[in-house]
Amino acid sequence: MSFRLVRDPLDTQAEEFPISSQTVSVGEVLELDIGAVNWTTGNNSTTHWQKKAVAIEAATTAATVVKAILVNDYQLWEADTENDGAAADNGDRMLLGTGGLTVNNTGTDNTTKEACFVQFKPIGDSGDNTILGWLIAGTGVNPDAT
Repeated sequence: MSFRLVRDPLDTQAEEFPISSQTVSVGEVLELDIGAVNWTTGNNSTTHWQKKAVAIEAATTAATVVKAILVNDYQLWEADTENDGAAADNGDRMLLGTGGLTVNNTGTDNTTKEACFVQFKPIGDSGDNTILGWLIAGTGVNPDAT
């Protein structure tokens, strides 16, 4: 289960991102919190405005960096989902799953600040639980900050 880059017209190159004391899987979404130096794995609390990257190599808790691709607004991602994809959900905003390896596609448009993925279309047969869409890159600035 994971995220896979399908299209990137900017040809974004992988970089090493700092991490600390965590396991990272290939295809896992990473997030950067405000004021943080190290990237952490994404989850259903990741917000749309946080910077995001997707790991292209695995890392253990002993690693200090992980190789990943920074998310940008022009990329198209294939994502594994917690529920079967449906065309009726095209355009819906969705949360990441409890781990950063899936999208939590509940069949309704999520209007919270934690919505980090927009579905373009389901792919595969019914039950494949795979969709295409856009990860929200994030500016790194919380628009609600005072």
